[in-house]
Amino acid sequence: MLKLVEKLTLKYYDKIVRLRHQIHMHPELEFEEENTAHLVCEILDEFGIKYQKNIAKTGILAIIEGKKTSSQKPRCVLLRADMDALPVQEKTQVDYASKIEGKMHACGHDGHTAGLLGAALVLNELREEFCGVIKFMFQPAEEGSGGAKPMIDSGVLENPHVDAVFGCHLWGALLENTAQIVSGEMMVGSDIFDLEFIGRGGHGAHPHTCIDPIIMASQFINNIQSVVSRRLAPYEAGVITVGQINAGTTYNVIPAKACLKGTVRFLNDKTQNILKDSLEQVALATAKSNGGDYKLSYTQEFPPLINDEKAALIARKAFAKILGEERIITQSKPDMGAEDFAFLTQERMGAYVFVGISKDLNKPVLHHSPYFCWDDENLKVLMQADAMMALEFLNS
Repeated sequence: MLKLVEKLTLKYYDKIVRLRHQIHMHPELEFEEENTAHLVCEILDEFGIKYQKNIAKTGILAIIEGKKTSSQKPRCVLLRADMDALPVQEKTQVDYASKIEGKMHACGHDGHTAGLLGAALVLNELREEFCGVIKFMFQPAEEGSGGAKPMIDSGVLENPHVDAVFGCHLWGALLENTAQIVSGEMMVGSDIFDLEFIGRGGHGAHPHTCIDPIIMASQFINNIQSVVSRRLAPYEAGVITVGQINAGTTYNVIPAKACLKGTVRFLNDKTQNILKDSLEQVALATAKSNGGDYKLSYTQEFPPLINDEKAALIARKAFAKILGEERIITQSKPDMGAEDFAFLTQERMGAYVFVGISKDLNKPVLHHSPYFCWDDENLKVLMQADAMMALEFLNS
């Protein structure tokens, strides 16, 4: 089967490279992926692959039904790729660099989309070789709002019922032709918070007549650093980061308020609750001790991404056939980044895979960087791996 997949990958490789370049040159932010979706649908139409579009605004769900018969009940597997870009100004020198000011595919989603579509073309020719159904989920808005949940809510896991889910992410922290597939904790959950400290503004020369919200913000930022080190067990992973602070207008005016934005990362509900409650307690104590007030808005975003043990084993078998067992990493600490594929693994057994794209780990490919760049050859790994994971699951 691998020989057939490799042969068909080469057949469609040039088309998929051109698609990747087109998507890269015309990046679109979350829930704006109209052109990207149009390019995907054009190729699906060209090869007669059935699909639904405009799911969760710009999402697509393509379906291929196998023709092989079996005495067992047919199963259904879903493969997922994200389509959105980032608000980053590209600074690479590639000839297919972004043509859109301030927007760039700086996280590999152009490759995820092109690679999954390539796998669909391969599997479309192999319908006689498998029994069951393969769904291809082209998802909007992984960066930020998250498009996985609204697509799930729209019914992509039903009709027919999906039994397992698989996804890949091109990964700059790994060498080319390697893959990381762990069982259990893969990536953390993430929440966000908006915090406003409310004081009393006035002249900078008369601070005793004011209540300084900048002081409150500064104390809060310093004090929350002890939450992870002193309220969590040393073996528990957690992060609280303040990524934005806005206050004041000029040199000699104490403002009336200071606004902070931040992120919280965790691997389980217990840690999430400790961090959430601690934010509230520290904000309250800080405001009260300074004679001011505060408003805290806490939003739960993505749950932790947990790979199912059986699904991870299927993914390892598939990747080992492509890359060799010695190139599969099975033990690693969870990454502190978040990924809304976690909503899929909450609903079904599934596994998420990091696919290496760096040529030298002393100079790794950095995600969300204006210099983010990787070789088109890695598309072959994505195409083959997506196809083989589906086949491995359906034929096992």
